Amino acid sequence: MTWHVFIKELKDSLRDQKTIFLSVLLPILFNIGIVYFIENVFMEDSKEQVKVAVSTKTAPEVLSWLKDIKGIEIISSHDPLAMIKEGEATVALSSDPDFSQKLKSNEIPEVVIQADPSSTKGSSTQDKIADALTIKRDAFVKQRLVENNINPKEMEPFKINTKSIIEGDDISLYMVSIFAQLIIVLAVLMGGLPAANDLFAGEKERKTMEALLMTPVNRLHLIIGKWLAIAVLSMISGIFSVITFILGVNLLTENLAKALRLDQNIGFFTISLLVGIIFFALLVSSVQMILSLLANNLKEAQNYITPITALAMIPYFLLIGTSANELTTTHFLIPFMNIYALIKQLIYGIYDFTSILFVVGSSSIFIVLTFFLAYAMFLKSKWVLGK
Repeated sequence: MTWHVFIKELKDSLRDQKTIFLSVLLPILFNIGIVYFIENVFMEDSKEQVKVAVSTKTAPEVLSWLKDIKGIEIISSHDPLAMIKEGEATVALSSDPDFSQKLKSNEIPEVVIQADPSSTKGSSTQDKIADALTIKRDAFVKQRLVENNINPKEMEPFKINTKSIIEGDDISLYMVSIFAQLIIVLAVLMGGLPAANDLFAGEKERKTMEALLMTPVNRLHLIIGKWLAIAVLSMISGIFSVITFILGVNLLTENLAKALRLDQNIGFFTISLLVGIIFFALLVSSVQMILSLLANNLKEAQNYITPITALAMIPYFLLIGTSANELTTTHFLIPFMNIYALIKQLIYGIYDFTSILFVVGSSSIFIVLTFFLAYAMFLKSKWVLGK
């Protein structure tokens, strides 16, 4: 009987064009848009020349150094700072007029670089100019050491060399991990949402729930059928999200495809992700059933579910600054957080069977708890029939 209820509710949901759009088409369009956005906005080397307003009193020597820096356009100005405030330049630069003379007399001339800290372009250009001037300053230091018969190596007792533990493009892989978590989890959350609202709050609003309860079908069969229908729609949305994301990365991008390296262990990657999506969808569906049972109509159900969906994003932001190697057992035991942790781990090529077991085990416990809470509510007319 449960199977018949499940098939009926699933067919009814799929007949609704809104459900098909939200559960299938929207994840596809969203994923393609995100992949295109990452590749062409974040990963593209900008060819735009950043305008740098340079004071007319700047020393010619400093001006010649600036001309060697790629990616900047030098604009001479009597008031460089005013040009930034008016939006005509991104960075302002000035130096002591007698810069060269002070250098020769072993004084300390100053170069002032100004930018708006809230501007990413301004801050990065400011750092670029500062790095270039630092190289020139170090060259002067070495020259003075030689002139004073001091070996420059005496000032550098050891070298510091920082390297990444990840091969390939770190930035590309970081961007993939951030957006993969976001689009996959959102797809599962939104996939079964229309059905969850409609199968409980919607039926209460249309007064069809009473007729359904008058049938000889046991209430347990009814709620299991409805729950599975919501969960399957969430799974379909999540799976389509994964498929379109993988295809989009490999067909539409170059940098992201190289970083993701799905040709290695793609079987384990896919199976693990599918297992995570299935159990996450079952848990999300249980929670959505409870919220829909609390509501008396579709609008009220939407008001309940929207803030809960926002709360589900909190683990995402908590894990943004956590590397895949820093993930602990706790991350894989906390509901909702565990799916984010699993996706991040898989994206970075860490295939840990124990982590998957933790995700499955902890999710199963909370699935049982939330489902039986929903079932207890479904047994009471107060929640099933509404006001």
